[in-house]
Amino acid sequence: MTGPSLAVVVTSSTPLWYTTRATGLVALVLLTAGMCAGLLTSVRFERPAWPRFVTLALHRNLSLLALAFTVLHVLTTVLDSFVSIPLVDAFIPFVGSYRPFWLGLGAVSFDLLLALVITSLLRARMNLRSWRLVHWSAYACWPVAVVHGLGTGTDTPVSWVLALTVLCVLPVVVLTLWRLALSWRQRPGWVATGVAGLLLAIILSLVWLQAGPLAPHWSTRSGTHTTQPRPAAVSGRSAGPAAHYHH
Repeated sequence: MTGPSLAVVVTSSTPLWYTTRATGLVALVLLTAGMCAGLLTSVRFERPAWPRFVTLALHRNLSLLALAFTVLHVLTTVLDSFVSIPLVDAFIPFVGSYRPFWLGLGAVSFDLLLALVITSLLRARMNLRSWRLVHWSAYACWPVAVVHGLGTGTDTPVSWVLALTVLCVLPVVVLTLWRLALSWRQRPGWVATGVAGLLLAIILSLVWLQAGPLAPHWSTRSGTHTTQPRPAAVSGRSAGPAAHYHH
């Protein structure tokens, strides 16, 4: 390969950038798996070879793993010197200067995930009604995490990242519809509202995705403020954050 356009450029923070994106995607997959296990528990799924306590344990362990990778995701984001993101931004949403709304969603998701894990660990010591209220509210961390990843991720337009996100969304949608279907006889109005809300959320998300993260100049519109774009590792390919800072 010849010519200056193919020169490889390495920066000190590039490994941290890749680690941030990788841990974020792994955390999303684990959070999705934990969400699915929780939904399976709510529909009282069990088989002779798969008793319900296995699903409960899986839900708890997957949530802990998701939390661990989320912590790594936060730490590598804070340590990456390319953009100054204080540690406080990981806990207090919408206070930063870099993509404040989208990173703020990440902070909201992180806080809700902490509540989810803590209530899972303290279930035996909590009032059942209080546990259900906090625990089920904390499940909002999953959709918020999905939107955070799509909105702030510089590799959102990459085909395999989109495919991975779709593979995370589909099982949650299917299991949610299953959960709603089981309540049809007892609360038909509530179920109909839930299904309509779910379909509306999917449609609005697709419209936003096309008009937002997949559209040109999203980096600027999302709140990126930088005058020193990091060069991509290989010209012509999205190998790092620079590819989207050039939008």
